[in-house]
Amino acid sequence: MTATYTSPAPKFDLSSPSPTYKLASGHEMPIIAYGTFRSAPGEVGPAIIHALQAGYRHFDLAHVYGNEAEIGAAFQRAFDEGLVQRQDLFLTGKLWNSDHDVDIVPQACDHSLRNLGLDYFDLYLIHFPVAWKHTGLDKPSWGASELGSTPLIDTWRAMEALVDKGKCRSIGVSNYPLLLIHDLV
Repeated sequence: MTATYTSPAPKFDLSSPSPTYKLASGHEMPIIAYGTFRSAPGEVGPAIIHALQAGYRHFDLAHVYGNEAEIGAAFQRAFDEGLVQRQDLFLTGKLWNSDHDVDIVPQACDHSLRNLGLDYFDLYLIHFPVAWKHTGLDKPSWGASELGSTPLIDTWRAMEALVDKGKCRSIGVSNYPLLLIHDLV
């Protein structure tokens, strides 16, 4: 079932597949996602398993959350136990602000995919429309960060290359004001 942006979302029932939106890439995205921000270590893995058991199939992830390895282990457990298969899931990842440099974008995506034990993201987003100086993939900057010089359009083009390489099925942005979205299109 595909819903349009202007129509109210149908009632969500976890015992049946989530309604979806069709992305510009043509891929269907479930409209209900399980978020992993501020998930405590030691708790996020079991939470992922419970969410899968409850029927969630779309998961919102980000390297800066610091929990990708534990989430990846939970997904692997779910795959190994036959709870779900990778193709049953829609996984959204996010590029952090300190990883906007064109040469860092593919490295950051690969880093997250390795942490998660995955081959691709269904959707990979530019997390925020601000580029900070790169601080290393193992320690994404947070708080008092120094602005970088990579234009957002260059980051976007590097994201497009990820689609071409099969690392992401779809790309997008989050936390973007309308005027900055206009600059991308």
